[in-house]
Amino acid sequence: MINYSALEEVLSKMKNEVLFTIAKDPSYDTVNDADRLEGLMKKRELEPYYDNNFVEDFVAAKRRTGVDFSFNWSARNAPGEWMSQNIRTPSSVIDEPISLGEIEAQLSSSRFSHVVIATYLSGYSTFREISRYVHRAHPDVKVVAASVGALIPESQELADYLVKGDLVGDLRDILGERREDALKPVTMRSDSETIYKGQHKKASYGILASSLGCMYGCDFCPSTAQFGTSYSAPFSAEQIRGAIIQSHDQIAPDDKEFTISIAEPQGLGNIKLWKSIFEVCRNLPFVCNLISTTSSKVIQGYTLDELTGGNLRLATVNIGVESQLKVYRKNQGAELKRVYDWLQNAGINVASTLILGLDWHDQENVWEEVRLLKALESSINIVASLEMQPNTPLYNQYKRQGRLLDVPPELLSFYGYQAFLHPNFRQGFNDMLPLLDDIKGELYGGDVTLGRNLDVFLNRKAPHEERVRVQISQAVQDFGRNLDPSAYHDGGTSAIRAHATDLYFKYGFRQVDLFYPFILSTN
Repeated sequence: MINYSALEEVLSKMKNEVLFTIAKDPSYDTVNDADRLEGLMKKRELEPYYDNNFVEDFVAAKRRTGVDFSFNWSARNAPGEWMSQNIRTPSSVIDEPISLGEIEAQLSSSRFSHVVIATYLSGYSTFREISRYVHRAHPDVKVVAASVGALIPESQELADYLVKGDLVGDLRDILGERREDALKPVTMRSDSETIYKGQHKKASYGILASSLGCMYGCDFCPSTAQFGTSYSAPFSAEQIRGAIIQSHDQIAPDDKEFTISIAEPQGLGNIKLWKSIFEVCRNLPFVCNLISTTSSKVIQGYTLDELTGGNLRLATVNIGVESQLKVYRKNQGAELKRVYDWLQNAGINVASTLILGLDWHDQENVWEEVRLLKALESSINIVASLEMQPNTPLYNQYKRQGRLLDVPPELLSFYGYQAFLHPNFRQGFNDMLPLLDDIKGELYGGDVTLGRNLDVFLNRKAPHEERVRVQISQAVQDFGRNLDPSAYHDGGTSAIRAHATDLYFKYGFRQVDLFYPFILSTN
């Protein structure tokens, strides 16, 4: 005779696996404005919230003119990997953006007790659809919302649980595990494709989280929404070294050169720790180029020998400028131009970020911000409109003041979309998107695209790159000698510069020369 209660108990114990998924729109993982907007326009439910004719005309104009440069990336399911490797409960991770069909297939196996959905704002409608399906078709499976999407108020109704902060602590509580167990450093794979004048280059690199939060607590930053001003670096230098080697061996075991991007808003923030990391990594069995965010204050705590003297070398650093008309605390007292020159003369690319649409901005003084940004002569400039990331101080302030627009989550942080009331910019795309386009034309026009990266590349002292640097320099000299200066309005300077940049992209460019990394707590 079958003991059904015993069988049910056995089946219940078997059904104890966590499924990690990610809800995001991959069309947003690009710097190509037309591609992003076309992805948005496929979501017909969003049409009432923007001027469709304006966006269609903007995209059509972009398609007519084309672009010389584009960059696409995919960090796969980085939040899922981070959580999966820091729990004891058995789990599976789906790397690609989840769909209703995929979740139906996965849950048909009856293995899973929990579905964790790392929800980006771009994928919120997918999260909503899947949550409702799971509750309806699999009521015994618990839905866990993670990442920035978990901070949207509606998520409290759609999910059984929300996980915030480092994600792992809350999830361990849900699963009955020990919250206080030590975290493990986790590396994740990311892929990228760069297109320049019709040439394509693909690369894969590692993503590493070495710290959590940021001590500066900027009012617009999603990290502040998750951690406030709390900052911690829970790993040792040897643990980080081991994680870097493991990432290399998993992603590119035969390569003598590898790239690691730090997946945190304040990389290098624990100066004592990172000095130790650079030291223990001096003799890595391969060259590892490092991409990191940091602040202008933090970076000055290092010497150039520490940053570039070993096989772990800082290659590209992002310094968030945000505004120079009103300086954020992380840059107060710093001589940005001096810091930038110090880094770039040593062969370290500097990426500057500028945010438009802050309360002190209008249609005229944003151009003063652009002038000040150009004066820094950073190798990379990233300009975006102010996003309304949930639970940030600005988001909460604007919500209290009635300035936050009632729009779907997908539009709260969409490039060029004005999602809050501003005295000088209309809501939607009509003001901010063309302004950003004009500014990009000012910053990236002519030979500027990749030109500054070339200059920094030629400043590098890395022995393994010397042959390529000499090759480019010699080819440029030969090109200049064979050029007729009288055929050019500027004596051939622009032609020589363009040729040099083309050679750099062909022989010297790597993904590490750009800054579009994944930040674990801001997605």
